[in-house]
Amino acid sequence: MPNEADPMAEKFGAEVRRLREQAGLSQTRLAQLIPASQASISDLERGKTPGKRRMVQRIDDVLNSDGRVVAEWEARHKVYEPPSWYRKLPILEQRATQIQQYQPLLIPGLLQTRDYMRASISASNRADSMADVDAKINERTERQTILDRDDAPFLSVVLDETVLHRRLGSPDIMREQLQHLWEISARPRVEVQVIPADTWGHPGLDSGFTLLRVPDAGILLYLEARAAGGVIVDSGTVGEHISAMGDLRGFSLPPDQSRSLIEKAQGEVE
Repeated sequence: MPNEADPMAEKFGAEVRRLREQAGLSQTRLAQLIPASQASISDLERGKTPGKRRMVQRIDDVLNSDGRVVAEWEARHKVYEPPSWYRKLPILEQRATQIQQYQPLLIPGLLQTRDYMRASISASNRADSMADVDAKINERTERQTILDRDDAPFLSVVLDETVLHRRLGSPDIMREQLQHLWEISARPRVEVQVIPADTWGHPGLDSGFTLLRVPDAGILLYLEARAAGGVIVDSGTVGEHISAMGDLRGFSLPPDQSRSLIEKAQGEVE
């Protein structure tokens, strides 16, 4: 229901009420000083609405709380937004006709289940709030819709076999993820290849990367790190990664044998 309170809004509202009462003001008087309606103050304090920042700033000023009300609101209601360098990737994925990815650590986001997303995001970002994690999951899920389009890009993924055995979440989550990977790899426009774990010295032991073929832009390189990353257009660097992708595919099992390895890994989850 749209007017149902949520826990974060209720906690924020309770703090506003505490500060208002501490200042000796009624809801009506606070509303007059902002100005706003008494009903809007009541809804805010009961957690029926999170309030807008402008109104929150006025409450902070009237209650002389030295920024505490604003800080509390931002802590509880600030919506996660991907960093600016990351926003480009979903746009490029939408436009791409071909996406090639190599990943030595995790199953790529486009092929993840929601539970696997939650486990991997939570493990890598332990300080994130539940709201931040949920926002990242929703953003990643939205990106996956490109694979359901009639004109879906051709997605070619190379994984190190260790990815299939890296434990995240729980055995059930891993089994579900591997089943999803096995199923989606059978789609006509999705190809998954696995480099066996016993391969000696293959050239992908440092980090993953993504190559995107975009109309009117050619092949672009996307690199991601914990706090930085982005799209690279330098022809030399892009060329090096195109060559590396070719080498990695050469070290990989063919798609049908890779699917068998995925199925085997699923049966070995404990």
